Amino acid sequence: MEFVKYAGMYIQLATFIFSVFYYYKYKHTAMKWLPIYLGLVAFVELFCGYYYKQNNVWIYNLVTLVQFNFYAFLFYWYLEEISKKIALLLIIGYNIFYVLSFVINLNSFFDEMASFPHVISVVILIVLLIMMFNQMLRIENFVGFTYNLLFWLCFSLLVFHATSLPLFSISKWNETVGDFKGSLIKILLFSILASHAILIFGFIWSKRKYTY
Repeated sequence: MEFVKYAGMYIQLATFIFSVFYYYKYKHTAMKWLPIYLGLVAFVELFCGYYYKQNNVWIYNLVTLVQFNFYAFLFYWYLEEISKKIALLLIIGYNIFYVLSFVINLNSFFDEMASFPHVISVVILIVLLIMMFNQMLRIENFVGFTYNLLFWLCFSLLVFHATSLPLFSISKWNETVGDFKGSLIKILLFSILASHAILIFGFIWSKRKYTY
């Protein structure tokens, strides 16, 4: 299990490094803040993995909020017309729900993973990703589509959220045991490795002139 933990941590660090190395490809776009976000995520994983191993669930609950708002507002910037309005309503609604979920004790902020807010955030992000793919397919040809870093970012997020969604409906991972817990960790590792590998490929494969 140690290998699983460290593999997940270091591929996130690798993704951050690639985002910095290929920054010139997308620094002119709304994705220019991506290295800051990826760096924050990598730092949290390394910090909690080495120094703050116990009672750190509240940090991941905060990361859930940061992750949702970062990507949701990024997509909001790209979306057009009615899709943009829908995205804004979903963002506002989610942030209200996030706060209320702890106020009414759907989850305990410091003691367990915020399963309800996380599942809702994933569902909303998948809806926004579908909107993004639909918009890109309407305005781009195949060549531009595959050379655009935005496509690979969206694809990586869709793979991660679609494969890991059932896992984050579990609020107390510590209470899972045996082979079931091992299976959960393996599925999560696959989700992390696959999504980050796709994004790293996107950094390498994408071209500046097709990325907006």
